[in-house]
Amino acid sequence: MIQFTCPNNNIPERTYAINALLSDVLGCNRNDYSVQFRDDVHNYELNVDGKAYTFEDHFFNRFVEPLSYLKLENIPEKLNFFHGLGLELPIIYGEDKFVQKENGAVIGLDVFASTFFMLTRWEESLLGREEKGDCDESQLFCVRRGIHQRPIVNEYADFIRRLLPSDVSLSMRNYEVVLSHDVDGFLTPSWFQIAKDIVKQTIHGAPKNKVLNLTWKEEIKYKRAFPSAYSQFELYTALTEKYNIPEWFYFKVCGKGETEATYLFDDKQTIDVVEKLKRKNNPNFVLGFHPSQNVFGKKEQWDKEVSRITDLIKETPNHGRNHHLLYNHETLSMWESISNSPLDISNCVFHYRQGFRSGVCVPYHLFDLYQRQEMSLVEHPCQIMDTVIRYNGKTKSDDERWCDIQTVVEQVKKYQGELVLTWHIYIRNKKLIQDYYRWCEKTVYYAIQ
Repeated sequence: MIQFTCPNNNIPERTYAINALLSDVLGCNRNDYSVQFRDDVHNYELNVDGKAYTFEDHFFNRFVEPLSYLKLENIPEKLNFFHGLGLELPIIYGEDKFVQKENGAVIGLDVFASTFFMLTRWEESLLGREEKGDCDESQLFCVRRGIHQRPIVNEYADFIRRLLPSDVSLSMRNYEVVLSHDVDGFLTPSWFQIAKDIVKQTIHGAPKNKVLNLTWKEEIKYKRAFPSAYSQFELYTALTEKYNIPEWFYFKVCGKGETEATYLFDDKQTIDVVEKLKRKNNPNFVLGFHPSQNVFGKKEQWDKEVSRITDLIKETPNHGRNHHLLYNHETLSMWESISNSPLDISNCVFHYRQGFRSGVCVPYHLFDLYQRQEMSLVEHPCQIMDTVIRYNGKTKSDDERWCDIQTVVEQVKKYQGELVLTWHIYIRNKKLIQDYYRWCEKTVYYAIQ
């Protein structure tokens, strides 16, 4: 039996960090370890198989009052590295100390506070997320210190695994590749609409955004390449069926006149696409919810969109992703209210770089900072996104962008994690679609090797 003894403060936070490392990441059954809290204990004590490992507390003991750690000055600035058991691990909280003893060791790296920092994203609640729903990712500690392409929580878990005896039961995790899609726009113009656009553009000129609002010449090219609304979906479903990997589709459900109504949830083309996907009866497909920006801070709009997606896919959604990462803990609570059963969401992704925003490459339970409790929500962090390739096109060569992708893929493979790719279905430019599809197929092929 694995036993943890911890200081008697910040109990929900400490428990969550231990469960995340031992259960979610390492795969240890929660019944196979116990956690106790005592007033006379000042560090984390791990006792297993007659050995005692002391993990020094470098964080929560400084903030005995609940939530008193939630301040900007407590976000770390410097990055140092811990050395032990042949590993070099980033230190978020702690120091480079590893004193091995006959019956255990003293460890200066506070893996539990460091894990709590990465998985809860509490720094983001102080950098603008709670007010705006998003924050400047260049301000994140892992980005500022250049460790965003390392799944450091997996590294921490691997360190703990090396301390455990070989007979400790850990569930085997299988490496998996998932292709997900934010369905932001896909409708194919009719020939009548193209004729109207010819007249409109002759009078007023070409549209400024030529990715979503095509010139009439591009509309003709697009319609010939993708004659129906389902055509883009077929492109990707053929790919995932070829390589036998899961595919997740997140649909927006905007109504007429609402912001972001690039397509309507009750449009015949939308309904036809969903019905065709469902008729495939593919167990690898997931039809999920992609709330619009309209729902941020608006419970009434949220409820309206939940009702719409339920009608569209003919079931209560059990999977989803927030639009443009516009979420805070109020939004996460709304996600959790959809169902009493665990709900899978995929939010933790960067806009402008490939990597590990939450420092992990396996699904894990989220934590409500303010209610101070583990949530039923399970996060599937996304690591590679097509728009990053596009945004970096002016600053990085093809080789450099491909190197970023390879680096992330190899890290996920190393830890037998879950590699989640996001390829948007919204572009209506034939050449761009084909270009980014080639990136997608190259990435999927490399990832499954």
